[in-house]
Amino acid sequence: MRRLTRSELASRVGPRSPSDAFWRRAIDRGEAALGVGADAVDEGAPPGDEPTEPLDTGDIVDVGDHAFVVVDADRTESGGRIYRIELVADREGD
Repeated sequence: MRRLTRSELASRVGPRSPSDAFWRRAIDRGEAALGVGADAVDEGAPPGDEPTEPLDTGDIVDVGDHAFVVVDADRTESGGRIYRIELVADREGD
């Protein structure tokens, strides 16, 4: 499990990082699906090795005063991933 900032996530998912509007909608809904292309998945892997995942189930992404946890990851036909994220409930006293 890793804890990432929004900018660290952006560096992992490539040039099409989630926009401010994406994060506002995700916060409003309490969940979202984040699509990542195959190029972001393969970027860190040496040739012939398994693809490197930008995110794993259980990773947390901090977005301002909010945090999201990765609850699921599905492989796409093109080799990318769709990560399902859910808003972490605010804790009393924080």
